Amino acid sequence: MTNMDQKKQAIRLRVHGALFDVDGTIIISQPAIAAFWRAFGKGKPYFDAEHVINVTHGWRTYDAICKFAPDYASEEYVSKLEGEIPEKYGHHSVEVPGAVKLCAELNLLPKEKWAVGTSGTFAMAHKWFKVLGIKRPSTFITANDVKQGKPHPEPYLKGRELLGYPVNEESPALSKVVVFEDAPAGIAAAKAAGCKVIGIATTFDVEYLKEKGCDIIVKNHEGLKVGGYISETDEVEFIFEDYLYAKDDLLEW
Repeated sequence: MTNMDQKKQAIRLRVHGALFDVDGTIIISQPAIAAFWRAFGKGKPYFDAEHVINVTHGWRTYDAICKFAPDYASEEYVSKLEGEIPEKYGHHSVEVPGAVKLCAELNLLPKEKWAVGTSGTFAMAHKWFKVLGIKRPSTFITANDVKQGKPHPEPYLKGRELLGYPVNEESPALSKVVVFEDAPAGIAAAKAAGCKVIGIATTFDVEYLKEKGCDIIVKNHEGLKVGGYISETDEVEFIFEDYLYAKDDLLEW
């Protein structure tokens, strides 16, 4: 058997906390979001729904409407629109394979070590968790909780702080946090927040995610499991049994 035939060695990564995007990372909601934009664009000749779909993945809907349909840029109105997406278009969406199992394993830990940082509104994001039957973590940051959305790092900086692991520039090893992301805006936000990035190749391919700076890239969550909680170091261990790419210095922090 050649080296090419051998199974990659599993990567065991210990961190203090993990932050998760939702759309494209826990649920493949892109087809539902696309259906929403196409419906929103009807009767608006100036609004190019296909262009918006292509360039705004990972943005807050409010930020997209501010840029492409500013006459409709009301936070209350946008929250109402987003809250209707799971009911109107949710049949287009499916779980990112392995996400439900992974979240369930995280919820079984003796200490909460994960949080959500999504560009979606609470009205939409919490419904996706209901659709999948996932218990939400208590730290659940949505578009409603930040002044600046991704690619600004505010969502993930806030997530780190609420988990109890703000950026520690003097001793980075004492505040190791990873972010699970699929989109360039979120990857940029995570990197700016001092996190390593687990790229999920549901929306963009491996080469693109590598170019954007992901530290490890997986197809989905099926080859990933939670190894457990290490109380002595206050860390949770993630075991990557299958992955598409990993930086040589992934384990160095």
